[in-house]
Amino acid sequence: MMKKRFSLISRIMKLFKQNGTYISEKMKLFGDIETEADVTIDGEIHGNIRSGKHVMLGPNARFEGNIESDSVLVCGYFKGRIVAKRMLEVKAPATVIGDLVSDSVRVDCGVSIQGQVFSRRVDDAACAPSASSDSPRPEKMKLSNSSRA
Repeated sequence: MMKKRFSLISRIMKLFKQNGTYISEKMKLFGDIETEADVTIDGEIHGNIRSGKHVMLGPNARFEGNIESDSVLVCGYFKGRIVAKRMLEVKAPATVIGDLVSDSVRVDCGVSIQGQVFSRRVDDAACAPSASSDSPRPEKMKLSNSSRA
């Protein structure tokens, strides 16, 4: 099962590498990245990323800082805060130390999270157009150590 998971991650990473910025496994970056392109990380970053598209941390990635993006996929080591506007997904063998914020959060079994997860609760009434400008209230979940969803 683990081999199958890594082959799927590898295929996704190949797609990301073709259309955006790629930080390879042998690279270390100290500083911030701001782009409108996809960002794929296999190396080590100490800094912040702001992307208008997608950010992916591969299984060998080590990231310390903050990420702000449309969607984020974490498969490696992350320490900091992630704010994903649309979707945030954490897949094994990821380790996350910090806060995760998104409209939609998905966490696989086998992931280690120390921090808080903030997700907007969306129900049928919230999806229907209404005259009220009230948006769904964020849902707060506190996770520690090896939490499994």
